[in-house]
Amino acid sequence: MNKKVEYILWIIAFSVTLWSFQVSQVSMTALIEGYQYGIDLIKEMFPPNFKNFDTIVALLLETVAMGVWGTIIGTIISLPLGFLGARNLSPNTMVYFLINELTNILRSIPDIVYALMFVVSIAVGSLAGILAIVFATIGLLTKFYIESFESIDMKPIEAIKSTGSSYAYMLRHGIFEQALPLISNHTLYLLDHNIRIAMALGLVGAGGIGMELYGELRYFNYDKVAAMLMCILVILSLIDRVSNYARDIILHSSKHNKEYFKKSFVAIAFIALGIISMMYSPAEFASLISGIPRLYEAITGFFPLDFKRVNAFAFLMLETIAMAIAATVIAIGFSLPLGFILAKNIKVSAPIRIIVAEFINFLRAMPDLLFAIILVSVIGLGPYAGVLAIALHVTGFLAKFYAETIESIDEKPIEALNSTGSSKLHILYHGYFKQIVPLFHSYNLYMLDRNVRASTTMGLVGAGGIGFELIMSIKLFEYQQTGTIILLIIIVVSIISKVSSYFRKKLV
Repeated sequence: MNKKVEYILWIIAFSVTLWSFQVSQVSMTALIEGYQYGIDLIKEMFPPNFKNFDTIVALLLETVAMGVWGTIIGTIISLPLGFLGARNLSPNTMVYFLINELTNILRSIPDIVYALMFVVSIAVGSLAGILAIVFATIGLLTKFYIESFESIDMKPIEAIKSTGSSYAYMLRHGIFEQALPLISNHTLYLLDHNIRIAMALGLVGAGGIGMELYGELRYFNYDKVAAMLMCILVILSLIDRVSNYARDIILHSSKHNKEYFKKSFVAIAFIALGIISMMYSPAEFASLISGIPRLYEAITGFFPLDFKRVNAFAFLMLETIAMAIAATVIAIGFSLPLGFILAKNIKVSAPIRIIVAEFINFLRAMPDLLFAIILVSVIGLGPYAGVLAIALHVTGFLAKFYAETIESIDEKPIEALNSTGSSKLHILYHGYFKQIVPLFHSYNLYMLDRNVRASTTMGLVGAGGIGFELIMSIKLFEYQQTGTIILLIIIVVSIISKVSSYFRKKLV
């Protein structure tokens, strides 16, 4: 990139950051003033109240079941869509275009919005949560599957075709044999992600432990909240470790070694998980049939769209974008030192690394909406609480991504610099940063894309952005305004997603 252009981009980025901080009301004063409230809140959490431990466990199992079944149903729908939406496999341009645009629209709508719509139109409970996860999964997983299918080598497929083999043989040995490791990896990642999401969906009445958690927060039963949070952290940390282990086996095993048997065991284990989840999901799918007319009425009620308050909605969307930018910048600041501490090829004492790793797991396990509820009670209503909530949650992901990037660097340039007697600062910049910065920027842009979607939901709990207007329009059955807000969200998220994707391709 031209140096002059690079400087201009940095100036623009700095100016946009300042603007986002101002619009989001980022203030150290508010944080300092809320410090004592935060300390008092933490004190009220201890000792945790585990009297309802049986109920907590039952609700956690229900939540996991929601995530599992949402992923299973979403995967079944996403797989053929991903196949038909891949540029190299799609039957024609029209099918390719329609599937990719549908995927973009589904991905643009936050999962919590799906949950709200299903809660209002179908029923309060886990069925609404499962359906929300299904739709959100289709949007994300179809995109991942499209990328997986597009990355395959077409030469083996052409060779199989030239032998006159059947279409089924070509599918199995030419396409899926290449794409399956990536497909399995993405599916396991989404399963992990969806179980975390299921924890938050209960905050709007979509089943699981989130409903109970929100109820206890509203009644200031912080000792019970602490007990639930500890149980959530334990189960999500366990799921995270199992998911990472399973993905590692799938990506690095082959048919010619004992890892193949481990891979088979992983597949059987997840099939068993799906079957067991049926026992713990209280969702009544019969109510889906009776809810379809109400859902149809809600969706058709979006039209014609009501543009009377579009200026107010547009301003709130700007605030939402500002929140996402501010949260991303703050998360980057938190994640850089944590990523270096977490990286195994950086010399850090083992106890410190373990503490940081568990802290990162905690941040990743806690849904940002839950952080937002707690922060609203500490620093008050407004976008600043939403910014900090998103920043804390995203730090859990960015620090992990940074650590993995640092661990994968080529040591040869660093050894060469050491041999010349270069200073530590020179080695840090030319040996480490020159290698990792492009990938860091790619992750930052991906998180900005993700944070815009997250920011649209913060208003649901009074933490700024367009979310408050969205939830009120749904609760008051003003669906024409709901449709206008959702259209704005889709447009903004789609634009930012495309811009982010463009720059990520340029950087990596």
